[in-house]
Amino acid sequence: MVVAIIAVLAGLMSPALGRAKRLSLRSACLSNLHQIGLGASMYTGDFRGRMPWIPDEYLQRTPPVDSAGKRYARTGGFMPVLHPYLSDVRVWQSPPVRKTATNAWQSNFVGPWLEARGEDPLRGTANYISDKLGETDPQKARYLRDRTPEECAALRGTSVSDEEWLMTPFFEKPWWAYRAAWSVGTSEPPSGGWSAHHGGRNQLYLDFHASWVRRDIDR
Repeated sequence: MVVAIIAVLAGLMSPALGRAKRLSLRSACLSNLHQIGLGASMYTGDFRGRMPWIPDEYLQRTPPVDSAGKRYARTGGFMPVLHPYLSDVRVWQSPPVRKTATNAWQSNFVGPWLEARGEDPLRGTANYISDKLGETDPQKARYLRDRTPEECAALRGTSVSDEEWLMTPFFEKPWWAYRAAWSVGTSEPPSGGWSAHHGGRNQLYLDFHASWVRRDIDR
């Protein structure tokens, strides 16, 4: 009888414990983004208000997500640039997905430390992504490298507090049409979408605050 009661209580507590763990990881991830935001803010203070720039070939871009060929930048190439302001490389990894198998489709989010000598995963890896840092056409409003946050937001008709530029790994439902490009071997994205954080993502805005937002993702 006692064993049965314990089993029932454990069953009742399991969902609550799972939710508590997810919220804890979400908070830890927001802390990482906050620290990256502080580092980026210090960088802009030293470089005439402009965001970091690296050559196109260092962008480590993801596969496409729409018919226009939009891609996100993995951020391993930005780690050396911001390292003087952000020495703890662990903040570049979203806690729920720190370890990703190289034969998993999520490896598309992983960007090893990259500089002129090449990739150096022993120095660190990043799995936060950015569509704005990944834009290669300087004429596009979304283009952010070596542009001020205010200029980017103005060109997009928004404000720095509304415009995000860095986010946790995620894969939205409409992207499933491009699953072949994202697949690694037999590993492919789920049709219902995927995120490091259930049902949404954490993101960093151009005014350097971070928050969680809901997205079109089942998991």
